[in-house]
Amino acid sequence: MNSIVFYLDLMSPQASLAFERLPEVLRGISYSVRYKPVLSGRLLKQQDLLRLAVACDEAGMPNRYVCETIFRHVSACGDEATDPSRLAALSIQLAPVQDVASESVNAQLKAHAAEAIAAGVLDLPTCVVDGQVFGGLNSLPMLRNYLLGEACGSP
Repeated sequence: MNSIVFYLDLMSPQASLAFERLPEVLRGISYSVRYKPVLSGRLLKQQDLLRLAVACDEAGMPNRYVCETIFRHVSACGDEATDPSRLAALSIQLAPVQDVASESVNAQLKAHAAEAIAAGVLDLPTCVVDGQVFGGLNSLPMLRNYLLGEACGSP
């Protein structure tokens, strides 16, 4: 089974699209995905959403349901995703297992960022498998080819 790490920015439309397409791209391939939210320097307001995502798992790696729920929360009705009342409702829905404001959640979020940098992640979303970096939505076909053992650019 192939193990894929998906580094994502939960406020990014490109990450949302890649997230939605990933199961289709990987159809027929044995794989597991670990989702790792990473704080993008461009929007510090997103930190509350990322902390919530990380807090939904003891190891700080939210599952597909948590990521999907947050992506839908961000795109819902054009409302402000970081509005305190909306965040409170989202937190109730997701029922985090860690305290969102805890230092351990903050440390896990920082660890995701450090790991992404060490892996050579330059942009989000990015998938990393076997040390190979597949950055951006457009790289999903190359990820599929790699997992199938096909050379890049093969039909």
